[in-house]
Amino acid sequence: MTRCRRSGALLATLAFSVLLFPVAARAAEAPLSPAQMALFETPHLKNITHPETLVYRLERAGPEPLTDTVNVNVEKIHPDGTKYVSFDFLTGPHHLFFPAVDDFSGNPLLMLFLEHDVLDMKSQTGIAAAHFRDHIRAAFVDRAIISDATVTFGGKNVAARLVTLKPFVDDPRLTNLPSFRNKTYRFVLSEDVPGQIDMLAAEMPPDPGSGAPAWSETITFMKEKPE
Repeated sequence: MTRCRRSGALLATLAFSVLLFPVAARAAEAPLSPAQMALFETPHLKNITHPETLVYRLERAGPEPLTDTVNVNVEKIHPDGTKYVSFDFLTGPHHLFFPAVDDFSGNPLLMLFLEHDVLDMKSQTGIAAAHFRDHIRAAFVDRAIISDATVTFGGKNVAARLVTLKPFVDDPRLTNLPSFRNKTYRFVLSEDVPGQIDMLAAEMPPDPGSGAPAWSETITFMKEKPE
């Protein structure tokens, strides 16, 4: 788990403590799952040694398609290797505010992606965001699948890990919403990619019963930009 001395203000704003920090509190009682270790206990930002901006492309397919950018700004690097990080999450009328975080070693884009997704599901279904967070948190423990993968970076193929998650397959509150029930998350990590996150994706299949089309939202690493 990434550490943040300002965690109180951060969690109050992101409202994601039920997904991340309780895992750390239980770490002494039970070992973390491989997915939790890969996503929340790995210092993804260790390969960032100078202040710079990590630029990602966000693509949404389906209703209200969108192509935009997300910037993760590594503004300061502390002597212990942790970072002060701010964000530009989307642009113009689509921009979402997330507060800067300090003393981070993991890539906080993961939290932003999940919180953005959870709030979007709340808006679409009317179900409390906490319900979705709880299911995602629980699924990381024993439902995530990790497999080897390959991504292209710098013009060559490099090793990566793919974490796949389907948190809602047995959620009774989504019985009448099969697209949500079959929602799949994919997280692609590579030590060769700056910030180690190559791709984050959420995908829902079409629902022939309601006529809802397929939907997906993907965040993909584009480039690093010096400060």
